[in-house]
Amino acid sequence: MEKTLHGLRVAYENWEQPDRFAQLLQLLEQYDTGITQVALFSSSVHSPLTMPETARRAAIMRDRLCALKQKGYSAGINILATIGHHEEDLPHTVGAPYRPMVGSSGKVSHATFCMNDPVYLRDYVAGIYRIYAEAVPDFIWVDDDIRCGHMPIGDGCFCDDCIADFNTRHGYRFTRETLCEALAQEGADPAQITLRKRWLDRNSDAICGLFRVIGSAVRGVDEKITLGFMTGERYSEGYQFARYADALSDGGSHQIMWRPGGGAYTDYAYDELVEKSEQIARQNAYLPPYVTVILSEIENFPYNLIKKTPKSTALEAALTMTVGCTGAAFNILPSETGEPLQNAAPHLAAIAALKPFYLGLQQWCAGLTPVGIGTGWRIDSEATRGFFRGTGWGYGSVAREVFSFGLPQSFSRTGALVTVLIGTQAAVMTDDEIRQLLSGGVYLDAGAAQYLTDRGFGGEIGFAVDRSIPVDARERYTDDPLNAGITGGLRNCRQAFHPGDSVAIIPQAPGCRVLAGLVDYHGQTLAPCTMGVFENALGGRVCVAGYYPFSWVSDYYKTLQLKAVFLWLSRNTLPAFVQSYCRIRTVALQGEGKSCVTVFNTTNDTQQQPEIMLKTQKETVSVLTAYAGEQSFSTVPARDGYRALTLPKLDPYEGVVIRL
Repeated sequence: MEKTLHGLRVAYENWEQPDRFAQLLQLLEQYDTGITQVALFSSSVHSPLTMPETARRAAIMRDRLCALKQKGYSAGINILATIGHHEEDLPHTVGAPYRPMVGSSGKVSHATFCMNDPVYLRDYVAGIYRIYAEAVPDFIWVDDDIRCGHMPIGDGCFCDDCIADFNTRHGYRFTRETLCEALAQEGADPAQITLRKRWLDRNSDAICGLFRVIGSAVRGVDEKITLGFMTGERYSEGYQFARYADALSDGGSHQIMWRPGGGAYTDYAYDELVEKSEQIARQNAYLPPYVTVILSEIENFPYNLIKKTPKSTALEAALTMTVGCTGAAFNILPSETGEPLQNAAPHLAAIAALKPFYLGLQQWCAGLTPVGIGTGWRIDSEATRGFFRGTGWGYGSVAREVFSFGLPQSFSRTGALVTVLIGTQAAVMTDDEIRQLLSGGVYLDAGAAQYLTDRGFGGEIGFAVDRSIPVDARERYTDDPLNAGITGGLRNCRQAFHPGDSVAIIPQAPGCRVLAGLVDYHGQTLAPCTMGVFENALGGRVCVAGYYPFSWVSDYYKTLQLKAVFLWLSRNTLPAFVQSYCRIRTVALQGEGKSCVTVFNTTNDTQQQPEIMLKTQKETVSVLTAYAGEQSFSTVPARDGYRALTLPKLDPYEGVVIRL
C-alpha cells in the first residue's frame, strides 16, 4: 500500500458483467498511468442496498478482485452507501426497523439512517462490511455518505432519540424546535459558542462510533484489509478528521488511507479546481502523521466526459499533490454500459503523460507542510456563527483572492507565518491564544479589529475602528516605504456595483503607520486612514485594513502593496512569492529537512517569463516541470534575502516544482 500512486474507481456497471469488465482490463493495459489501485463501487445508487443484494454483488466482486490482483493491481471495494446519501431507488433500499435521519425542519430522509441507531450499526453496518470483507479485498473505501449534509434534509440528524441523548449528556431540555432556534442564533456569546461546539462534538462522536463498528467488523474477518475514508469540507460534523482517523485505525494501530475531495466536476470555471485543491489542503492539514496514503478525489461525475477535458483531469491531480496528497483516486469512467469505455482513453492518456511529474511530486512533496499565510481558520470556527446557513463557511476561504496572484498559502496554524482574521473569528480562541497570535504577524479586517478591541486587545492592534463610509469611496495610497512605487495611487472597488467593507480607522498609538486613506471621486478626503500597520509591545506586527480587504484586491497597485505588507508582517520569512503581475498559485512546502515551492499557472494564457522570489541562498535550483522533466535554473540576488528565479514560461494550467 505504501507504493500506491493513483487509484481508479470503477462503477458497478463496468464490473458486474464479465464482458464489460474484460474490456476495462484491456483498456487499462494500453496506458502506463501509474494507477496501482483499482476499487469496485458497490453500487451506482446512493442509498443502502439490501443485505441479500449486498451478498450477491460481493460474490461477483470476489472473482473480479482476483482477476485484478492477477494483473498486478491492489484490488478492493468502494462502499458507496453505508448510512445512505440520497433518496435514490427507494423500492430497493433498506428500511424499517432502522431509524431514518430527521432534519432540523422535521423532514425525514427515507434513504439515510441515523448514525446513533444501535440496531442499524449492529445489524446492518457490521453485517454488510463483514460480507464485503469476505470477498477478500486488499482494501475497503468508506465513501463520503458518512456526514451530516444529506439530501433532502441537509443538516444532520435531529430525530427524537438524538435530541434526547444530547439533552441527557449536557443537562438540557431542548425540543427539536427550541434546539434549532438556539443553534441558529447569531452572536459570539460564550454560552452560544459552547452550545454549538457541543453539538458539533456530538456529530463527531457519532461518526467515530460508526467507524469503530466498521473497523471491528472488517478486522474480525481479516486484519490485513486496509480501510480508507473519503472526506470533504465537513463543517457540520466538527471537521475532526484526526479523531475519525483514530477511530478507523484503532488508535493508529492499523494502516488506513484517506481520500479528500469536494465537487469540481467540470472545468467550465477552472478556478473551481483551484478552490477544490484548497479545500483538500484543509482536510489534509488535520490528518495524523500515520496516514501516509492520501489520494485526492478526482471525479467527473456524472461522467459526461467532455465536461472536463483530459488535460484538466490530469493536472487537477497534480495540483492536489502540492497540498498533501500522495496521489489521486480517479473516478472518470463512463458509468452506463451503453457508452464505449474507449471514451475514457484520452483521459487515461493525459494521466499517463504526466506520470513522471506525479512521481516527482510524490517524491519531492509528500510529507511536507504548506507554509505561508494562513486564514486563521480552525476546526471549531463553525461555532462562531449561527447554524443552518449553508455549507462551506468556516472562514477557510475568506482570503482566496489574496492567494490568486502568487502569495503562498498555509492551511494550518503550525504552517502560518502570517495569519488573516475576520469578524468574530477569534471568538473560539482563549486570551492566551489571541495574545500568541498578536505576537506574530496578523492581517485584520475592521470587524476583527473591533472584536479584538472589545476583548481587551486594542493596545496590541494600534488602531480603532471609526465609522463606515458606504458610498463613493476610493482608497488612496500614502507615502510610506511599504507603498514604494505606488504613492498617490488609487483603488476603486465601485461600491455602487459591489457593496462591501469601506471603514475608516484611527491610529491610536505612537508608531502607527498609515498606508491608505479614503477619497471621493473628486479627490476630497473622506477619511485620512483606512489601512495601517503597527508593531506592538508583544513583538508582533499588525495590519488593519478597512477598505475591501479581501475582495477586488487584484488591482496592480494593490497586489504590489499586499506583497510588501505580507512580507513585512512575516519579517521577510515567506519562503516564496511571485513578483510578476499575473495569476499564479504558489504553495511553499517544508519539513523533514527539505523544502520546495510549487507554482501553477491558473489561467488560459501562457505566462511568459514569470519571476518567482525564493528565500534561498542557492545560486542554482532544480525545477521539475510537468512535461519536460527536471532542469536546473540560475537565480539572481534580489532584496531582503530573496533570490529571483525567472522561468521561461508556464503554459495554461501547468506547474513546476522548485527544490530549495
